[in-house]
Amino acid sequence: MCSSQEQAQPINIVVADDHPVVVVGVSKMINELDSFRVVATVTTISQLFNCLSELPCDVLVCDYSFEDDDEPDGLLMLEKVRRLYPSVKIILLTAHDDLVIVQRALKVGVSGFLSKSSNDTSIISNVITRVHGGEKYLDPITTKIMIKHMMSNDVSELTLLTSQLTARELEVVRMFSRGMSVTDIAQYTDRSVKTISTQKKQAMLKLGAGNDVELVNAFSKLF
Repeated sequence: MCSSQEQAQPINIVVADDHPVVVVGVSKMINELDSFRVVATVTTISQLFNCLSELPCDVLVCDYSFEDDDEPDGLLMLEKVRRLYPSVKIILLTAHDDLVIVQRALKVGVSGFLSKSSNDTSIISNVITRVHGGEKYLDPITTKIMIKHMMSNDVSELTLLTSQLTARELEVVRMFSRGMSVTDIAQYTDRSVKTISTQKKQAMLKLGAGNDVELVNAFSKLF
């Protein structure tokens, strides 16, 4: 169940992460700030969408990956939030900075990125305020990686190949690399086995992977 807070503040925020300690820590820091109100904290994707349907939310602060969740996470989850609740601004909590995921998330409509390692309330306040005001925000670590990538002439062939993957193909490879079978992914995403199999094969072709082991190895080199 989502836990509602009673403080009346102008910017309503939902915090979502599959790690309860992260939810508690982030919501505590936000509630210490004068201009914000955490209206709900959730640890599953089904709880997230229940709360978004029932409670006012201006800004969603959420993780990218929800391990062992029954609902699709990652880009599929972000796309669903943008489709059903287009006015909600999304700040993605990141445990690590994966360039491909950052680029895809920006295309989906994520407004900000905040490192989980940040315990500076002034940074959190700045991120929420700017994103709520319509700006985009990249945390310093992510910004450095993006700048280094753009200025480097040594862009790996694998990175270029991965950039050609569709969002669906990228998510299929990500879930397959987590140990899910094609059937598991089909059930998880509510798509047919044939569709998932085709997307996996297309991803293998684009990444130059001849078998499942090479596909997983190619993905692990990026992430």
